[in-house]
Amino acid sequence: MEKDIKKMVDKSQKRCEEIGLSRGMVFSRKIIEGVELEDELEKSRELILAAIPFIDQLYKFVKGSDFFIILTDANGCILNIVGDEKILDDAFKFKMIPGAYMDDDNIGTNAMGLVINEKIPVQISGDDHFIEAYHKWTCSAAPIIDQSGNLMGVINLTGYTQDVHPHTLGMVVAAAFSIERIITDGTIRKRRKMHERISECRAVYNFDKIVSEDPKFLDTIEYAKKISRSKSTILITGETGTGKEVFAQSIHNYSERANMPFVAVNCGAIPANLIESELFGYEEGAFTGAKKGGSEGKFQSADGGTIFLDEIGEMPIDMQVRLLRVIEEGVVTRIGGIKPIPVDVRIIAATNRELTDAVESGKFRKDLFYRLNVLPVYLLPLKERRRDIMLLVDYYMNKISRKLGKNKVDFNESEKEKLVNYSWPGNIRQLQNVVELVINTGKLPGELFGVQTEARYVAEKMEEEKIHNLHEVEKEYIERALEECGYNISRTAKKLGIARNTLYKKIKDFSIRCS
Repeated sequence: MEKDIKKMVDKSQKRCEEIGLSRGMVFSRKIIEGVELEDELEKSRELILAAIPFIDQLYKFVKGSDFFIILTDANGCILNIVGDEKILDDAFKFKMIPGAYMDDDNIGTNAMGLVINEKIPVQISGDDHFIEAYHKWTCSAAPIIDQSGNLMGVINLTGYTQDVHPHTLGMVVAAAFSIERIITDGTIRKRRKMHERISECRAVYNFDKIVSEDPKFLDTIEYAKKISRSKSTILITGETGTGKEVFAQSIHNYSERANMPFVAVNCGAIPANLIESELFGYEEGAFTGAKKGGSEGKFQSADGGTIFLDEIGEMPIDMQVRLLRVIEEGVVTRIGGIKPIPVDVRIIAATNRELTDAVESGKFRKDLFYRLNVLPVYLLPLKERRRDIMLLVDYYMNKISRKLGKNKVDFNESEKEKLVNYSWPGNIRQLQNVVELVINTGKLPGELFGVQTEARYVAEKMEEEKIHNLHEVEKEYIERALEECGYNISRTAKKLGIARNTLYKKIKDFSIRCS
């Protein structure tokens, strides 16, 4: 398969030279904006919304490791881009922004362009890219295909070349397949219900499910209970993986609003061009593609209940003004509308960023910060709750082993000491996934306690945190591809972007019947 990819790269680069592209170019030859971009985003609204939960989940796995995720339409137009600040700054310098086209004709050979051409998953690195500016990157991209076999879009994960790992492509393929299932399974109503379920539009966690014996953390729980019945806004801060949404849901369920809606919104996952209509809704005819009767936004959906604004530090500055008005006046106005709509919504916001730094740099409004930070809740990182580590290990060992139908794994005293003394940069989320890895493999990974490069840590997280049980998704994806290709091994391998021998091995490993 590597030879096939090499042929595709050579063919693409040759064509780029023939059409006169320069290796020294930096920007895409086609970047749309304004009304034209709004129209493209509305045309792809269904794809964007279906992809949001999986982009969000994929980003959580690689967050802090210098990766970014791009979603394009079938023509290569960027619809959404999410990632770490450092590498995003690099991308934005090259105008890799919503509206920029990433097909071969406009930006030269790259993973997204090859996927558009071939409709197969592709991973390329370094000088596989036509333009020199992209030589520092490694890209893994996969097609999003509809039931008729037509390309709907491309999902791509990009990092620096030193962080290339073969499992990256598997994660991206699994995400693409999950997006396909959301879009193609049944009616629009079923898809909407699925999207709402994935977005967790009802609160399922409560304080009784929070495991801790740490005095400081127990004080935080008691404090959160006391403020639950207030109407004032809450700002939850803490490192990634510390359980901010668990606390938000628990606060909702402990409040008088427990039987009302709990609507979660990831402000960092929704494209800036769509976040206004998602939060506040729009009227019929407000823009090209606006559905008949218009649409209510998340604030209206949460009326009477709680709205959880995760990654609030990523909210665009102009939207911060609109949010401030909602907090102060208790009304929303749909796009294209003039009538203020009263909403009774408790706002809980969360971030792992230092908002005070963002305020000083002008990236976050000072007045909004103070309106959100009325009731602050800070969640301790796991390294400051060391007496809870083995308690959490035992809790997840029991829970996950029952779920998977596998035996629990016992640790010796040396392993327990290592677990307690480890820094846990991914906090509870990382601990949970390490326990799942241990249950599946029967042993504690030695690399966990060694000196880990960013690439090693990313690879470990990719192994541990499979999207919707990556093995099951991969098996289903292979079975579907075999069926679509009439069980022709060569055609199926090409469609999947893997070698024939690899496909044979996967068929054997997954016990797939080829008939």
